This record gives sequence, structure tokens and C-alpha cells, in this order.
Amino acid sequence: MEIEKYKNELDRTVLILDKLVSFPILGGESNLPISRYIEDIFQHHNIDYHHVYNEERDKVSLHCRIGPPVDDGIILSGHMDVVPVEGQPWTRSAFSLSKEKNRLYGRGAADMKGFIACCLAMLPHLLQSSLQRPIYFAFSYDEEVGCLAGPALVQNIKETYSEKPAYAIIGEPTSMKTNASGKGIAVFTTHVRSSAAHSSEIRKSVSAINEAMILIKWLNDKMEELADEEKSDQRFAPPHTTIHVGTIQGGTAVNIVADSCKFEWDVRNIPADNVSDIFEDFNTFCGQRESFNRSINAEFQIITTPKFPIVPSLDTPENVAIVNLVNQWTNTDKTESVSFGSEAGQFAEGGYQAVLCGPGNMEQGHRADEFVEIDQLEKCIAMLHYLITSQCKS
Repeated sequence: MEIEKYKNELDRTVLILDKLVSFPILGGESNLPISRYIEDIFQHHNIDYHHVYNEERDKVSLHCRIGPPVDDGIILSGHMDVVPVEGQPWTRSAFSLSKEKNRLYGRGAADMKGFIACCLAMLPHLLQSSLQRPIYFAFSYDEEVGCLAGPALVQNIKETYSEKPAYAIIGEPTSMKTNASGKGIAVFTTHVRSSAAHSSEIRKSVSAINEAMILIKWLNDKMEELADEEKSDQRFAPPHTTIHVGTIQGGTAVNIVADSCKFEWDVRNIPADNVSDIFEDFNTFCGQRESFNRSINAEFQIITTPKFPIVPSLDTPENVAIVNLVNQWTNTDKTESVSFGSEAGQFAEGGYQAVLCGPGNMEQGHRADEFVEIDQLEKCIAMLHYLITSQCKS
């Protein structure tokens, strides 16, 4: 790569990334400080932009259009929030960008403030270009706690602009490789409620912990059923839908039959599997356990609630325009898949051809000493140059 060719944009990217990393905005927290910084950049370049607030108005997504109000534009999207650093063995300041050799360290450097910094650094070039079709920026909040802002952001884009964008590139860290498919995700909390008794009365009682064990075994058996080779999707690793129990709490003492047990579980589904079907099957089994146990304890109850709305999987066909375009712009001859959830499926549900492609690697995301390699930022800048050039052609 001709590094000097994009030196100005790279320098701006690093300066902007330094500032973005300094905002310790975790998923679930107010993101107004970082959004105001981005708004200042928009205002500096005289760009009209739009807010999409949450109900409490302490969180906001931003979107804007650069170029003419015509169809077939491209949306560049990223999230402003990051995951916590508490308890992780960081060897440097997590919220202060630092450089070592070819790496820039800081929380969010890879996931996914590096992509946002590249987009913002391209604004001078974007505004000087003779765009024939528009480019949109769309930056969200609370992606790290369930892609909560994605649906409202997508809907607001559709309502705000008279024209219809055609494509969406979500800049999750994919090592600048085109990813056309990704797993969905859903997270649930199951609460088993019974009544306490002396442990010597276990044969006359219903232990919430024991019942939770039965439910967890059902979930594990369900995953094994979904792992059947005939249903596998080799694009993913593992090539099937996974079901995982991450936390469990219950009981008060070893000699008391537990009256309460709560566990959290997630489903990461391949496109061929429907999370709602899995949830319905689980609820049917829970109903059977309730009927069985209420003959012993009339108070027995199982309640399962979603932690956030189901995040859809992504399954963009490999022969559509956006895949071919991003492959050209990144000099890639094949597509890949990710096993993590993202907002890409939400953009696809909104009617846009969507792919994931961004600087950095998710192997560095969510970990101590998170980093993005400088040459990844260079590759992202190069892709954006090609993208801008394509939008200048009639």
C-alpha cells in the first residue's frame, strides 16, 4: 500500500480515534458526551445531521447524508459504546490511546471506534468529491448490550430521507474482509420459583435448583439436536446454533430446599434456525414441568423473559452488488462469516443489502489491551476512497 497516499487521512484518523477512545461510554450508559464530540465535527463541516433519542433522552444515535438526495446510497454504520474494562488485566490506560510499534491500544480501538474514526477523517475528501449518489453515516448507542438502538436508527433513516439507500456497511472488526453472514443473538433470564422447606423434606418438596438443572439439561440437549450435521452451516465456527447458560444463582443454605433459582442463557443462531421456535419449544417444556410440580407445590412457577429483543442473523447472498463491491474495494476474492451478533441483521431487515467490514480483529475486541493495527486503518481508508470514487460515477 502507498502509505503516503493517505497520510493526511491517517493522521486525522489517529487524532480522532485518540479522542473517541477517551470517552469511557459503556453499553447501557448515557452516550451524550461522545455524541456531542461527533456532532462538533459535523458542525465544523456544515453537515446537517439527525438525532434518534431514547425515551429518556440520555442516549442518542446520529445519522447524516453527504451527497445528493437520490437512491442507491451507501450507509456506513458503527456503534459508539464499548464493553467494560473492570477486572481485566490491562497493562496500559484503557481510555487513553497509546502506540506501540504498529499498534494503537485502547478500549474500542478495534470494536469499533477505529472504523468511526476512519469515516470522520474522510469528511474533507467526501465534501470535495462530486458525489452522484449519497453516503450516509449512522452511529448508534447500546450495541454492546443487545443492539438496542439499531431498529430505531434504521427506521428513522427510512423516515427521514425521501430517497432510499441501497447498501449498508457495518464496520465491525473483520480484518477488512467482507463478511456477508453472521449469527443472531438472543438472551433470556429464566426464574424458577418454589417454596422453602427443610432439606430432609426434599422428597416432599420441589427444589428450584433441581428444576433449574432439568431445564438447563433440556437447553443443552436442544443444542446437541441443533448440531446435527444435516442442519449445520459450515460458514460458521461452530457450524450450528449454540445455547449457553452463563450465570446461575439460587438457594440460601445447604439444609434448605431452594425456593428460587435464576439463570441467564443465550442463543446464537445460524440463519436457518429461528430463535422464536427454540424459545417456544422451551416454554412448552417449562409448562410441562409446571404442571408436574404443582401437584406437589401449588406455588411452583417458571418465568422466562428476554433481556432484549431478538437480534436477527445476517444472511446476505454472496452474489449481490454490495458483496461484489466491497470485495473489489478491499481486494478480496471471497466472503467470510462471523459468529457474533451485530446490527447488520437489523439493517438487512430494514431492506438494505448489508455486510460487515471494518479494521481490526474481534480477537482483540472485548479483551485487555485491545488494539487495532495501523495498517488496518490504512486499509479501511483505502476502501473508503474506492467507495467514494464509486459514488462519484453516474
